[in-house]
Amino acid sequence: MRKPNTVAFRKNHQHSSCLSTVVLDRTGSHAAANILVGTLTKYVVLALNIGLGIVLMPFTVKHLGQTDYGLWMLVASMTAYFQLLDLGYGNGVVRHLVAADRRGDADGVNRIASTFVCVYTGIALVACAAVAVIAAVVVPRFPNLTPEQVRVAQILFAILGARVAIGFPLTVFGAVANARQGFALNNMVAAAIVSASAACTYVVLASGGGLLPLVAATTAVNLAGYGGYAWTAYRMMPSLRIRASYFSAVHWREVTSFSLYLFVINLAGQISFNVDNVVIGAFLGPAAVAVYTIALRLSEYQRRLCDQFSGMLFPVVLAFGAENDRESLKRTLIEGNRIAMALVTGASVCLIGFSGPLITRWMGAAFAGSVMPFNVLALAGVIVVSQAVSSNVLIAAGRHRAVTWIWLGESVLNLGLSVVLVRRMGLVGVAVGTLAPLVVGHLGIMLTAACRAVGVPIARCVYETVRPAAVAGAMAAGVCALVRTARPPASTTAIVTEGAIVGLTYVASLAIAGFDGETRRVYVSQASGAARALASAAAEMIGRRATKIEPDGPLSSTASVP
Repeated sequence: MRKPNTVAFRKNHQHSSCLSTVVLDRTGSHAAANILVGTLTKYVVLALNIGLGIVLMPFTVKHLGQTDYGLWMLVASMTAYFQLLDLGYGNGVVRHLVAADRRGDADGVNRIASTFVCVYTGIALVACAAVAVIAAVVVPRFPNLTPEQVRVAQILFAILGARVAIGFPLTVFGAVANARQGFALNNMVAAAIVSASAACTYVVLASGGGLLPLVAATTAVNLAGYGGYAWTAYRMMPSLRIRASYFSAVHWREVTSFSLYLFVINLAGQISFNVDNVVIGAFLGPAAVAVYTIALRLSEYQRRLCDQFSGMLFPVVLAFGAENDRESLKRTLIEGNRIAMALVTGASVCLIGFSGPLITRWMGAAFAGSVMPFNVLALAGVIVVSQAVSSNVLIAAGRHRAVTWIWLGESVLNLGLSVVLVRRMGLVGVAVGTLAPLVVGHLGIMLTAACRAVGVPIARCVYETVRPAAVAGAMAAGVCALVRTARPPASTTAIVTEGAIVGLTYVASLAIAGFDGETRRVYVSQASGAARALASAAAEMIGRRATKIEPDGPLSSTASVP
């Protein structure tokens, strides 16, 4: 295959490929600062989640026991599907709230918010009915559970299901705050909830409490947190009024027409990653679920650590699509996938390279069976994160139906492969059942479709986006092998130190050998400009009243609520 003409490509797009510059030009310093501060505070919440999770998980498993912890995770996996009753409205509500706010239509804002408080209340009632039926009919028939475990599982299902149902109408407050770009305030509330929940977990377990008191207490903390999101909504939008009489069938239909496709995509994504524990519970029992949950949780941390950039980029991509800006979509596909690939490859080399000692030191030798499933799931995470921008570009280009069918096909194939392979390969087989469909769907179909949608040759896109991460990843993997061979890590400190060496090797290799000179200059300029804009806008925003915040920034695609 002939080497892509990357020199010509860069010459045509140099400087203009800087995504942050595009955003700054389009939205102004205040909106840019909102995005940057929102991203930073989102990483603070993520760090709290990961850090407290790492500390508390061994403590929780030790106090509850592997079987009770596995039972909790099994029930939690089942209740996670109730989030699908959102029907994709979260994205659509924010989109329409911002549009009305930009028009200065305060009545429209109140009608949209009130409409979806009513809609979500109806959804909550449906969820409560479903919880009652599943707890009474389905849970007692679940295999590999003793009568006592069935009773506990029913109570857990009722508590966790109630939390989901109550949260539905209250998520509108988070959407309102995000519509006014109150990302930082929402993230502060989320950080407080995470911290309070962690403290509650420690207190309950340290005082001798069991599984049911723990779940009841942490659920109460999370429900109380919705009051914080209501506070942020009224602070960002003091004119907000929620009235049942404001319900509008027209607004309901408008939001629904856009949201249903996103709902199906979300449904397929939930199946792809959350069905694993259900399959394992059915064939291998709750103890095996506990082991696999460690692999699943670590791979979730990997994805969440690396997908923040793609998440913040989504509303910008939608704006390009709304303006039919094909050139910006083309640049976004290349630059976005390149950055996402660089982020996830570096994290994955370190995690996979030290997965064995990391998991055994973290959770104990009894969880050594999590290592190989995690390595497989980490590869799946690389694919999902690296192609997130491809999905966003397709949606922005009006190809959301294609994205929907890709995710649906992957989820069906995932479920079928997992059921077949769990009998032959155990936990590793379930992880392979997750990875294989992504190779076909995301790499074979989605990337190709995104390239064709914006007119980028596939070979050029692959070369531009993969080469830097591949070069740096190969160098870092070599250093990892040398370090682990010369001095196998025997302590947590050694794991962290050697992991840091590998991580620094990756970053240095990426900067020196991965990126060419022009790309380095663009990214350095981009980072410097963003930092200056953040510092300047942050200084101006000190003491600024919420009622003066200008709602003219890019659309937020999601509500930052749990």
